[in-house]
Amino acid sequence: MQKCNNCNLPFKWSVIYKSAMWLYKPIQCEKCGTDYKISFPSRYIVSFLTVLPILIFGLILSPFDNEFINILIGLCISFTGSFFIPYLVKYKNVNT
Repeated sequence: MQKCNNCNLPFKWSVIYKSAMWLYKPIQCEKCGTDYKISFPSRYIVSFLTVLPILIFGLILSPFDNEFINILIGLCISFTGSFFIPYLVKYKNVNT
């Protein structure tokens, strides 16, 4: 997981997860107060891990006859994939 560039304090998993899930809200270092925002390529990672499983499994593959079950399984896969977001996204300093 990412650390603060100034004081090397690692960001908490929950802070990064909430930031990524709530419209890419900026985060602030708890120790030195430096502001960070999610990098543009990391926004694609969030989209691929949350939206893409629903589209692929729920709408394209459709292994079951019931659309509700297909979308529900796609949502479960998407929810599981979202737990990896804090390990993969990168934040950059707002001031640079």
